[in-house]
Amino acid sequence: MTRTTIRFALIAGAFCFSLAAQAQAPGQPSAVIQVDCDRDCLIGFARGYVDALRNRDPSRVAISPDVRFTENNVEMPLGNDGLWGTVSAVWDEALEVADAETGNAAWFGIVEEHGNPAYLAARIKVEDGEITEVETVVNRLPDMPKPFGDPAAVVHDPAFNEILPPEERRSRQRLISVADGYFSTVELNDGDVFTQFHPECGRLENGVLTTGGRGGGVTGGAGNAAAMAEGCEPQLRLGMYRINKRIRERRYPIVDVERGVVVASGFFDHANTFDRYTLTDGREMRTVLKWPNSISLLEAFKIRNGEIYRIEAVFTYVPYFMHSPFTDSNLDFQTR
Repeated sequence: MTRTTIRFALIAGAFCFSLAAQAQAPGQPSAVIQVDCDRDCLIGFARGYVDALRNRDPSRVAISPDVRFTENNVEMPLGNDGLWGTVSAVWDEALEVADAETGNAAWFGIVEEHGNPAYLAARIKVEDGEITEVETVVNRLPDMPKPFGDPAAVVHDPAFNEILPPEERRSRQRLISVADGYFSTVELNDGDVFTQFHPECGRLENGVLTTGGRGGGVTGGAGNAAAMAEGCEPQLRLGMYRINKRIRERRYPIVDVERGVVVASGFFDHANTFDRYTLTDGREMRTVLKWPNSISLLEAFKIRNGEIYRIEAVFTYVPYFMHSPFTDSNLDFQTR
C-alpha cells in the first residue's frame, strides 16, 4: 500500500465511523474522538494560564494571538486590562476540571487584587497547542447582597477529582441532562424538581455552603437559604428561588465522564416584578434586590449514579439581560 492509499483508507474509515456514530442512540458519544491534548495536558494549560496571571506575564503560557478573552462577559484584550492589571496574588488551592473531547479546562479558586480577595472561575479552550478562548467570572467583595465566604475557610471538595467506578458513571449527554435539569428546577422554582439529587448534596457558592450542614468535605459559612432548609433538594422543594425568571444561554463546555463532572455557564435573570412570594410550606420570602438584575456564573457539578452530589459555583451580578460574547448574539430572549 502506498502512503496515499493508506491515507485514503484512513479517511474513508473515519468517514464510515462518523456515519456509524450518527446512527447511534441519542446521548451516546461519537466513535471518533480526536484528542490533541489530554486531561493532564489541559490541566497543565489551565495552571500555566493561572501562573501567567499571577506574574502578569502572558508570555509564560502559549496563548493564540487571536485569543478571545472575557471578564464578567466583557470582551477585552488579554494581558493588561481587568484582573490582569490588578492581580497581586493567586492562591494555590483550586478545583480543576478538563474535557479532552472539547479541549476545554476550568479553574476555580481565589485571587487577590492589591490584597483584597476575590473568587475566580476561568474556562480556557486549547486548540493546536495554544489557548484560544478564556472566559472568566470574577466575584469581588460584595457591592450588593450575595454570598462571599471566608476564603481561608474554603475547601474544594476532593470528590470532584475522584474517578467513579463504571457502574456509577453516565454518558456525556446524560450528565449534561442532569445538570440542565438542575437549571430547569431552579428556573421559576415552584417546588417541582426536574433532576436527581444525592441525599447529601452540597452546594458551595462564592465560598459559602448555601445548603447548610450537608455535603461533608465542603466548608464555608451557611447563608440564609441554609437557615431555612438544609440540602439541595429540600430547598428547591420549598420553591426558594422563584425569583429566577429564566436561566438562559446554558452551555456545557466541559464534561468528564470518568469523574462524573460537568462545568456549565449561563445567566440567571431576576426581573423582580414582585418582591415577595410564598414558599410551598406557606412561609413568605422577600427579595433583597428590588430592581431587574442578572447573575453570570461558571458552575461545576459532581454527579454520581445520575444524582447531583456536589456543586461549586462562582457568580457575580451583571446588567439585566447581558449576554456572553461566546454565544450567538442573535439569541431569541423569549419570555417564559
